[in-house]
Amino acid sequence: MNKFDPTPNRDDITRGSDAYKRETVKVTPARIGLIVLAVITVLFIVQNNEQVPFKFLFGIIDTDIALWLLLVISLALGFGLGYLTNVMRGRRNTAAK
Repeated sequence: MNKFDPTPNRDDITRGSDAYKRETVKVTPARIGLIVLAVITVLFIVQNNEQVPFKFLFGIIDTDIALWLLLVISLALGFGLGYLTNVMRGRRNTAAK
């Protein structure tokens, strides 16, 4: 700070004595759960890597696809349909009130 500038030096305000210390990463149950889920996902993909025949729309789409990919697509479609059903039910209940 000088006599012409009444504002304090920004470095004095923002930087404490321990400003450059590395922050430690805390191990939380959520992070442990995510790591376990990631390991299970990798094991699932490795164990279900064989090709299986896939027919859709009466044979228009007829190809071989990895089993894990087919299961993940089915799971995503199931979650999507469940979410849409929940949203539509919520709108219907809101409109009825």
